[in-house]
Amino acid sequence: MDAVDTTTPETAKLHVSTLLVASERALSNALDELGFAQDDDRVIEHEGRLAFITCSHDPDCDDLYALISELAARGETWELQFRIDTSESRAIFQRLARHQPVEAVDAQLPPEPAGSAEELPAHDLETDAGKAKLRKTLARVDPADVFVTIGSNAGGRASAVVLKRNPRGAIAVAVGADEASLRAAIREILPTVMFSVTMKPSAG
Repeated sequence: MDAVDTTTPETAKLHVSTLLVASERALSNALDELGFAQDDDRVIEHEGRLAFITCSHDPDCDDLYALISELAARGETWELQFRIDTSESRAIFQRLARHQPVEAVDAQLPPEPAGSAEELPAHDLETDAGKAKLRKTLARVDPADVFVTIGSNAGGRASAVVLKRNPRGAIAVAVGADEASLRAAIREILPTVMFSVTMKPSAG
């Protein structure tokens, strides 16, 4: 007899991305003190500052707590930002910062940039063929000229879009089982590329 899926909309788990945001100096010092690798792909750029990202695909958030403790011990300023994906096109954005009220908004996700990623084939980085095709697509790309946004798709898998900085537009799309393996696979091709994630609602 087949197993019965008892998951309901009321109990379904939602995908959550969490950013610990601080100044480049503060976060870099905390990372160094705790012995994080210099090329840790969980460190991303975010609105002119550095951030450490973890999400519900990761097995735990112990490293996040360790960094919070280190920043707090140093008396640094930091904040937490959350993105809770409630559907393919909407998310709840929440922000926690010292000396400020808790903020949360349920909003439409920002539109895709020019050169829509929807028009590009998605390379499956769980397969050798997918990795090979992405490597060929990005063979002549300068990591300094692009960045990579990380998120999840409608099927719950992790997704990544490689974007040119100027003029801004999507040049490649990749999918994988989770963000960590996706970031690692992309870093094999573009070792110094920076990752980003949308952590604020659309202005519209």
